[in-house]
Amino acid sequence: MKLVTYNIRYALGPDGVYDYGPIADAVRGADVIALQEVERNWRRSGMADQPALLAELLPDYHWAFFPAFDMDASSMGADGRVLNRRRQFGPMLLSKHRILEVRRHPLPKIATARSFGMETGALECVLDAPEGPLRVYSLHLTSASRREKLLQVQHLIALHQNAHARGGSWTGKAPEHDPGELANFHAMDWAQGEEQPALPRHTILMGDFNMVPGSPEYIALTGEPDLATGHNLHWDSFADSWTHARDSAGDEGHTWLPDPPDRAPAEPLRLDYCLLSPGLADCVARAWVDRQADGSDHLPYWVELSGA
Repeated sequence: MKLVTYNIRYALGPDGVYDYGPIADAVRGADVIALQEVERNWRRSGMADQPALLAELLPDYHWAFFPAFDMDASSMGADGRVLNRRRQFGPMLLSKHRILEVRRHPLPKIATARSFGMETGALECVLDAPEGPLRVYSLHLTSASRREKLLQVQHLIALHQNAHARGGSWTGKAPEHDPGELANFHAMDWAQGEEQPALPRHTILMGDFNMVPGSPEYIALTGEPDLATGHNLHWDSFADSWTHARDSAGDEGHTWLPDPPDRAPAEPLRLDYCLLSPGLADCVARAWVDRQADGSDHLPYWVELSGA
C-alpha cells in the first residue's frame, strides 16, 4: 500500500500561479492521499471549490473533506435572494478503498493577540482496506504557538487511546427484547442491513504537523529515543515512518522549502509526517520525498507499506 501526504498550500505554486493539475499529478497512483490547506470560496483562489476540482482530476478515488475553518462568504442578489457560500479551509483525504466512516475533529485553539491563528482539524476516515479496516487521519497542526500545538497533540493521543472505547460511528444492536421496538427499528432502517462497524487494528496519522524531529511535540507523539533500542515504541503513541523505513531515499526528509522572498527560517524543514501505530512500524518498506513536485511550498511525502 502506498500512502502520500501533501500540504498543497491551496494550489498556489512557487511561481505564484494557482494550478490543480500539478497537485493531482504529484499524488496520482497512491492508495491513500492526505491533503492539507484545501479551500473553498476564497477570493485569492478565485472562489474555487478546490475539493470538487481535485476530486474531478482524481475520479477513481473516494474522498472526504473537513472544513475546520468555516466563515461566511455569502452575498445578496439584486432579487433579494441569498447566495449561501462558506469560506472554508481544511484537510482532505482520498482513497482507492471505500471510506466506511468519517469523523471530523476540531483541534484545540487558543486565541492569539499578535500572530495569526485559525481553526485547524483532523479528518478521521476508516478505510475498507484489503487487510481489514484501517483508520487514517489527514490533519494539520497549528503554526501559531508551541503551547497550542502541544494541546492538539494531546488531543490526538487521547483520540487514539480512546478509539476502542468510543467504538464505531454506530454501536449496539437491534432491540430484540421488545417486538414493537424491534419492528420500529427495522422500519426506520437504522442499520440498513449492515453489521456494526468493525474496529480497525491500526491507525495512521498523515499531515503537516508543523514540528521538527526532536521537538517536545514530536517526542510526545513518538516517544524519547532509547539508548539501547533506538525506538522504544509504546502502544499509546506512534512510530515515525521515516525513521522506521527499511529504505528512506533522500536527505533528511525535508518537506517544506521557503520560497522567495525567503521566509523564516530560510532553510528547508521536515514538517510533514506519516505516523503509524506501533503494529505497523515494521511494515514500512520505503519512505521518500518527491523533490520533483512543484505545486506548493511543501513537497509530497510518500510511504510504502508491505506485509501490513
